[in-house]
Amino acid sequence: MTAAGTSLSTPPDSTGAIGPNHYVEMVNSSIAVYDRSLTLLATTTLQTFINQAPGVALCDPQVQWDESAQRWLFAFPYCNIASTVQRLFVGWSMGTSPLPLSNLGWCQFAITNDPYLMDYPKLGHNSKYLIVGGNLYNENPPTPNPPFAGAGILWVQKPANGVTACATPPPPGGTTLPLKNGDGVTLTFTPVPVNTDSNASDGYIVSAYDPAGNAGPPGLKSKVAVWHLDSAGVLRADNDVAVNTYNMPPSAPQLGSTFVLDTLDGRLTQAVGDPVSGFYTQHTVAGPTGRSEVHWYQFVVSGPSVVLAQQGSISSPTDWIFNGAISPRWDAQGAAIIYNRSSPSIYPVIAARIRYAATSPGTWAAGELVLASSTAPDTDRSCNSPPGSPCRWGDYAAASPDPVQTNLVWGTSEFNTASGSNPAWSDQIFAIAPTPEAPVNVVATALRSNAATVSWTPGAADPALPPVTYTVTAYLGSVAMGTMTTAGAGTTLTFTGLTAGATYTFTVIANTAPGPGLESARSNAVAIGTLQSSPVPVPPRDPVNQSSPAPVPTGR
Repeated sequence: MTAAGTSLSTPPDSTGAIGPNHYVEMVNSSIAVYDRSLTLLATTTLQTFINQAPGVALCDPQVQWDESAQRWLFAFPYCNIASTVQRLFVGWSMGTSPLPLSNLGWCQFAITNDPYLMDYPKLGHNSKYLIVGGNLYNENPPTPNPPFAGAGILWVQKPANGVTACATPPPPGGTTLPLKNGDGVTLTFTPVPVNTDSNASDGYIVSAYDPAGNAGPPGLKSKVAVWHLDSAGVLRADNDVAVNTYNMPPSAPQLGSTFVLDTLDGRLTQAVGDPVSGFYTQHTVAGPTGRSEVHWYQFVVSGPSVVLAQQGSISSPTDWIFNGAISPRWDAQGAAIIYNRSSPSIYPVIAARIRYAATSPGTWAAGELVLASSTAPDTDRSCNSPPGSPCRWGDYAAASPDPVQTNLVWGTSEFNTASGSNPAWSDQIFAIAPTPEAPVNVVATALRSNAATVSWTPGAADPALPPVTYTVTAYLGSVAMGTMTTAGAGTTLTFTGLTAGATYTFTVIANTAPGPGLESARSNAVAIGTLQSSPVPVPPRDPVNQSSPAPVPTGR
């Protein structure tokens, strides 16, 4: 979806999720359904979707596929700053299909929340309940800048699997104001329920201690608060988890404009996974170099405790990293993270990285995949309004695991297509397929006047997508002189057609069904016409992750 197709709303608050047969996308004023090849099947406004008048203000949408219930879930608030009337709309699809986009295909309910506007609601679930966390602002009296009353969590019981009738569920459960962190003193800000990708009976909720001063004194923080909702509908406070110190991030500069982009305020924005194999979450924070970066965490439940399994960051020596989203694969054999990247020398891009279960903890496989690039700076009407404010970029993106092709992670994020006061954002939807890490231990040996044997050790690869061939490239200095490809997945190749007397190095790339992986470091140098190799190491060429051309375009 684009700004032009959604009544020029801004920011888009792009979100979406993949299910067995469809991808459902939501932005601040619309919902769209695609098939798995991203052919658009249906779209409508959020107002039409829940049978509201065109002028009703609806915002901050959330949508998920719930594998345990075999349904789609949604939540978004009535963003009303004109009166004390406040509602949170929630519901689920009647079955596995998200079509039609109306009360003929979805059960839809309104939760009365007067006089508290639930801002930035986040959606999650366990096997029995739809769970929403958010920040509550007191609209009594109505004002465009209401005071923060506290964060809250509420939950609604889902119908039994297979039930298509839209019977009114039991009254929702919820916390009292104000919700506090595990220290029992500081106020919670932006509790984020986990999009649980299993039949787990416990649904976890996480919240980073607020570094920005929204819910208490600003400053460095180093804890994530955790709760879980059990199958009986009882919310239980878990232990806080200590993480690396973080602080509120700076805004991101962009090429072609003095306007900077909002990188949010250090809150968590989404969480995905399972209590046993681990659930992931992330937020944008200040980096040590004065730029923004994304910190990410994987938590696991061990006995009565929630434990930090690993943590890391996505950063750059030149660019600002922000607006991230992270998800494990459905098969729990890896993960993908997406983010925006911007600087004074580039327009904002959407980029991604992957990791395998065997990748070193706290790190990602080498290389970055650029999924979409902006073609102009963002200068829309949200910029410098009020004076000194950054442009309202994003607020959040989405990542979700594929329940069918279980080694894929799908996502939605935004880029910008034009300058001017009218918003010109566009969403990119994509599926990220794992490709192998670079082969290692590449060794070359001269054979005769025009050939050399090259051998290597395979790098980490997806068990479901093993290498089918390897491509070997011969270099004279920094110039690639030619390639040869193995007939199968063997790890030795005789490279022929070389020039006698010349000195070559070689690299190797693993090829899988989705595409090529990363290029290895150079081999030792060999002088053709001699019988011994010379162990002269040469720096590797910078590798780049590749993504699958199927099932969907990846923005390359």
